[in-house]
Amino acid sequence: MIQAASESTASKSRMLWLTAGVVLVLLLMYWQTAASIVAIWQRSETFAHGYIIFPISAFLIWQRRAALLAVEYHADWRAMPLLVGLGMGWLLAHAGGVQVAEQFALVAAIPLVVWSLLGWRAVSTILFPLAFLLFAVPFGEFLIPPLMNFTADFVVTALQITGIPVYREGTFFSISSGQWSVVEGCSGLRYLIASFTLGTLYAYLTYRSAKRRVIFSLLSILVPIIANGLRAYMIVMIAHLSDMKLALGVDHYIYGWVFFGFVM
Repeated sequence: MIQAASESTASKSRMLWLTAGVVLVLLLMYWQTAASIVAIWQRSETFAHGYIIFPISAFLIWQRRAALLAVEYHADWRAMPLLVGLGMGWLLAHAGGVQVAEQFALVAAIPLVVWSLLGWRAVSTILFPLAFLLFAVPFGEFLIPPLMNFTADFVVTALQITGIPVYREGTFFSISSGQWSVVEGCSGLRYLIASFTLGTLYAYLTYRSAKRRVIFSLLSILVPIIANGLRAYMIVMIAHLSDMKLALGVDHYIYGWVFFGFVM
């Protein structure tokens, strides 16, 4: 029985390596899409966290190795229609030049490959690590305009509550001590993405209840949006109360990141 169990473990290990090899082949087949993801990681600080997503996912899978080896593997053809659908979606996105849709289709295909080769019980055992790979896709820039408007709304409202007269036009506003504008860098998108990524990972590692994990992940979206408004208001107030001597240069960014670190 010990020999049979050893052979079973060895067979499962071979299946896992085969699955990893198929995933690698998939990435090589669509190397242009994979390369476009890495190129965005490289040029954009907002999405630089993408470099650590795959290593984190691999580590989480490694942590679940005992549970993964305990389930039976078998090919599951139920995943194939979904894979075909993603392939069609990739073709349409490629034809239409919708790069982010191509990227999502490629990354989303990885869990489906695992499902088709190892079966649902195996993929459900490592479902979160596989789903976590979606954070590698550079996504969310469409949120910049609404986030900028929310930040401007928040700051102007806070100034009015404080009793400081303010004149606003779009994302530009003026107070007695100077003029301000909410630019892309002040939208808080970087805070939001970092918070949601880390918050989701923290919820998975800390909580066992699905309800608590979902609530914590949702809060990791809401909290940085509110916190970014507070950060912007704090910087405006520091500059206003110091006669525009502080929070205008490098310290502008230092205050922001220190505050964000506290929020995290």
